[in-house]
Amino acid sequence: MPRAVAHWVMRLCVAACFALPAGCGYSVNGSEPAPTSGYRWGSLYRENIHTVAVPIFTNRDFHRDVEFALTKAVISDIESHTPYKVVPMERADTVLEGEIASIRAGTLSLDPNSALPQEQLYSITVNYTWKEIRTGRILKEVRNFEQSTTYYPTLGEAQFDASQEGVERLALEITRSLQAPWGKDETVDGR
Repeated sequence: MPRAVAHWVMRLCVAACFALPAGCGYSVNGSEPAPTSGYRWGSLYRENIHTVAVPIFTNRDFHRDVEFALTKAVISDIESHTPYKVVPMERADTVLEGEIASIRAGTLSLDPNSALPQEQLYSITVNYTWKEIRTGRILKEVRNFEQSTTYYPTLGEAQFDASQEGVERLALEITRSLQAPWGKDETVDGR
């Protein structure tokens, strides 16, 4: 190896040795303590939780069977978008309980010639709580969370189509809320 190249490699090695202990504020979970400020590499989800039970959501509204569709969609989203495994209550670390507070359908626009509804709004409002089973500590509590979708009866869309889309969007947002908090745990109203 030419002398100039060997000298350059030696300088590079010495520079790397001085740079390594200084670090850059990033760490991979488990490799060293988390920095007090800056970024930290890790999971978006709580690493001390592995399982969650999801009982069928209760329904305080007269629209029936939406609670079954919502529960099924939440379970599916948890299984496919989080590291958590959905299990029966007796084997779970946590439980996600929820209720459908209300379901509303209303008209957004009418046909100017016939006064028939053109655009309809379908809104589902839920309350849910995610808590540790062993300690009873509430990890997430959300009240009056609403998801709305639109549908067009004049184009052949039915309220059922809006219900399904609303349930799928709602389930995805509920699942996203299971991510570990950036700051402290909190109770959220409408978010």
